Amino acid sequence: MNLDELKSTWKAYDEKILVSQKLSEQLVFLMIKDRSKGTLARMERNLKLAGFIMTAVVFFFTAAIAGNAFDYTSWYFYIPSVLYIVLALVALVIVIKNVRNLSHVDLSRQNLYDSLKTVLRWHEKAQAALSRVWLLCMLSGFLFGVSMVARNVEAYGTTKVILLLGGQTAVILLLYAAARWLFHAFEDTHGNELRESLQEMEQLKTGM
Repeated sequence: MNLDELKSTWKAYDEKILVSQKLSEQLVFLMIKDRSKGTLARMERNLKLAGFIMTAVVFFFTAAIAGNAFDYTSWYFYIPSVLYIVLALVALVIVIKNVRNLSHVDLSRQNLYDSLKTVLRWHEKAQAALSRVWLLCMLSGFLFGVSMVARNVEAYGTTKVILLLGGQTAVILLLYAAARWLFHAFEDTHGNELRESLQEMEQLKTGM
């Protein structure tokens, strides 16, 4: 085999390697894209479920206020219920905004990395906002209990009122501690999946 034939052989071999590398990159891209589609679909389903729950909360407390279901005698007793409605509406706005954003995500090859980074940023902001809403909901729950007890101060007596409020405070604190434990105990599956896909995309870019 002369030198020209050897060069031609090596050139053909290099071309085969290049084609094989491009095919591998394409397969990895398609895998990441399909997995990302699944992640976004699950995120959207969870957000819609949260939206349904928040809508139910709004309707429940609106109906309770309209029909005075708790037999309140003064306007300030309604404050916790109004807070629940406001917080549920805030959460609903967050949910609707994120669902709308997810519906416009472009997962094409040119935009996949940037799109996933954007979705991860939306997800983290939504998680942080909804966790604050949850904390305020627990505060509203405490105020709701206070409003229920306040109507019967004379009937219960000071000692019983203090015990009831103390018990309710303990329950709220336990719920808060449980919520913090749950948020830390269970991984952010969707966020982790997005981060994993981004890491793979970065490795793919580095290897190109």
